[in-house]
Amino acid sequence: MERLLRRWNVAVLADLHFSHRSFSVAFFTVDRKRIFEIFFFGYTIHILWTYTYIALENAMYLSPRYFLTPFLPFALNITASVLPVGFLLLYQYCTNHNKNFYLYTILLSAIFAFGLASLEQWLGLLELHGGLRKFHLFLIDLIIVFITYGATRLLVRIQANHHAT
Repeated sequence: MERLLRRWNVAVLADLHFSHRSFSVAFFTVDRKRIFEIFFFGYTIHILWTYTYIALENAMYLSPRYFLTPFLPFALNITASVLPVGFLLLYQYCTNHNKNFYLYTILLSAIFAFGLASLEQWLGLLELHGGLRKFHLFLIDLIIVFITYGATRLLVRIQANHHAT
């Protein structure tokens, strides 16, 4: 029981640490001239991942083990902090430096799906069920980010057309 409590304390502290750090990183590093575009990208990642996570959890494909509060039992730790901030910073970097967004997204998604999910499983924060594997999380991550990228580029194009008229 004591080991379980220590693991839970580590999980809660890690969650608070990641949330606080992610907010700080986003606040101090985001390009202020494109803040609406970049935060739209991060917010869309957050919303799509949260709904996907809730659907996977309700279908019993994955189950988080510990919650920060019983009032917010769903995926508000990783989907609200690390994933959106990581991808919005990647989007900003790739668009500012003319880098291949798709290639960098594949690399970051692999780190999140195979690295971060493995860490969560090792800490006992996450369990995968029903044949769901980390590779599936990787594919889901790619789909969400590519949909978000398309929506953001469409928004930028509409905004540019609006300013041109």
